[in-house]
Amino acid sequence: MYTILSLSDSDKHFDSAIAEYLKRLPKNLTIIDLKPSKADNREGAIQKDTDLIIDWINKNNNKYDQFILLSINGKDKPTEDWVRSFPVGKKYCFIIGGPHGLDENKLAMSNYQLSMIGLGKQTLVHGLAKLVLAEQIYRIWMIQNNRSYHY
Repeated sequence: MYTILSLSDSDKHFDSAIAEYLKRLPKNLTIIDLKPSKADNREGAIQKDTDLIIDWINKNNNKYDQFILLSINGKDKPTEDWVRSFPVGKKYCFIIGGPHGLDENKLAMSNYQLSMIGLGKQTLVHGLAKLVLAEQIYRIWMIQNNRSYHY
């Protein structure tokens, strides 16, 4: 099971494409959108958004085997490595930070294991990051279930 946890306001122009992957994986993919902070300054927003994520993880920690933060500092992996990194039968929560990012040091000091993965060095709007991630999750699922999709 895969969950995408995102701090974003609106992804309307990506909704139909994301909905297609939700339809293809109705029992295996969930997307949860939290509202990002409206703090007056960038650093305040980062801290509030990080606290929001930490609180959410603390409340849901027992539901997941692994939390994965999407980050520009995360390691880029080819699809085959994603398949090996996320074996069948476990529950994964992918986290997309707020518009200003998250305090990765604060997250690293929390009481849970958090790994990082990258989608590349470019900055993506939240909707596009969710869409790319949903497609990769679908691709992983298809490969793991010996279905033809990945060539």
